[in-house]
Amino acid sequence: MTMEPVITMKTKNLINNTGFESTAIKDSGLGSTAHLPPIFATSTFVYESPEEIMKVFKNEKEAYIYTRWDNPTVNFVEEKIAALATLNSDIKGKTLLFASGMAAISSLIDTVVHPGDTVLAQSNIYGGSVELFDLLMKEKGVKVEYLDMHDLETLENRTQTASLIYIESPSNPTINAYDIQQICSIAHQSNCKVAIDNTLSTPYLQRPLQLGVDFELHSTTKYLNGHGTALGGAMVTTDNNFYEKCWNYRKLHGGVCSPFDAWLLNNGLKTLAIRMEKHCDNSELIVEFLNKRKEVTQVNYLSLKDKKDHKIAEKQMYRYGGVLSFELKGGIRAGIDLMKNIRFCTLTSTLGTPDTLINHPASMTHVKVNEEQKLRFGITDGLIRMSVGLEDVNDIIADLGQALDSIS
Repeated sequence: MTMEPVITMKTKNLINNTGFESTAIKDSGLGSTAHLPPIFATSTFVYESPEEIMKVFKNEKEAYIYTRWDNPTVNFVEEKIAALATLNSDIKGKTLLFASGMAAISSLIDTVVHPGDTVLAQSNIYGGSVELFDLLMKEKGVKVEYLDMHDLETLENRTQTASLIYIESPSNPTINAYDIQQICSIAHQSNCKVAIDNTLSTPYLQRPLQLGVDFELHSTTKYLNGHGTALGGAMVTTDNNFYEKCWNYRKLHGGVCSPFDAWLLNNGLKTLAIRMEKHCDNSELIVEFLNKRKEVTQVNYLSLKDKKDHKIAEKQMYRYGGVLSFELKGGIRAGIDLMKNIRFCTLTSTLGTPDTLINHPASMTHVKVNEEQKLRFGITDGLIRMSVGLEDVNDIIADLGQALDSIS
C-alpha cells in the first residue's frame, strides 16, 4: 500500500470555533493520520525538483524551508493559541512562538519601537521586562517612562508622544488589575499601540485582544505549558502587517521555539482549562486562610471585594488566577524566615506549574529593579508571591501555617 507523504506544503489547522476545552484539546490539520501531532524534528525540508524550490524561494509557492523560519509542529501550536485567544469573537489572530517569553517581548519591542520613540510602561511588572527596558531599550535610544496605569488622565497626556503602552494585568507580583479597554481606547486615539503580558491569566481567564489590545504576550513556560518542562514565549496579534515584520525579526534573530518544546506546549494546552479552575479554587481558599493570620498585613488577590481593582478584574476576567501575594508584618527578616521554613511548597522563581511555588520578589525576581520604583509600586521587602499549585489545598495551608508560626 502506498502512503501519502506526511507534509511538504503548509497546511491549515482545522480547529473550528468550538468551546475552549474542545479547541485546546483537539488536534487536526497537519496532513497526517497520526492521532497526535508528530514532532517534526528536522532543521530543513526537501523538494521534488529545482523548479519547485525556485518557486518557494520566490514566494510563488508556500512550503516549509527551514525550521528557523517555520516548522509544522510549531505552526500547528501557533494556530491553536491564536484560536484560543480569539475564541467566540469575530476577530482573527495570528501567533508567533519563540524560544522564551523574553524572546517574544524583545522581538515585539524591536518590531514596534524605534530610536527616539517613547514607551509608557507599567511600573509593577515582571523584573525581566524592567531590565530589558532599563538596559537594552535605553541603549537603543528609546525613552521609557513608568506610569501608574490607574491614572488614566496622566496616561492620556503622555500617550500623545508615545508609540507603545506596555502593561500586565494582573501585575506581577502585586496582583493589580488595570482597565484594558480604557487604556486601549486612550492609546488608539493617538495611534499608540498597546501590548499586554497575559501570562498570569492565560486566554482561559482573560482575552485581551477582544478588549482592544494590539499585541498579547505569554511566557508559555508558565501556565500554557503548565508542567515546567520547556521554555517558550508567544505573541498574538490581529495586525497582519506587524505579524509579517515580527516574523522576519524572529527569523533573523533566531529566537525560535523548537518543535519538541512546541509539542510539549501542545500537551499542556490540553489540560489548561481544568488546571486553571483548580489553581483558582485553591487560591481562593489560601487567601481566606492568609486573611486570618496575624503575621500578614495584606493579601493581594483580585477576588477580594474590598480591593480597589476587584471591579476592574470582574469586568474583564472570568476568574482571578493562580498567583497571589501577601505582605508580612516583619519585612525582609520575616520574608527570609518564611522562606527558610517552607517544607511542602517549593522555593523557586517561576510560576504556573502543578506544584505550589513561593518566592520573595525583593531578593529574587525583582532584585535588579531600583529601590524607589519597587517601593512606589508596592514591591516591598516583606512581599511574598505564591504560585498556587494543584495539590491538596490542606497540605499547602498546613505548610504556610507552620512557616508563619516560625517567624520571630
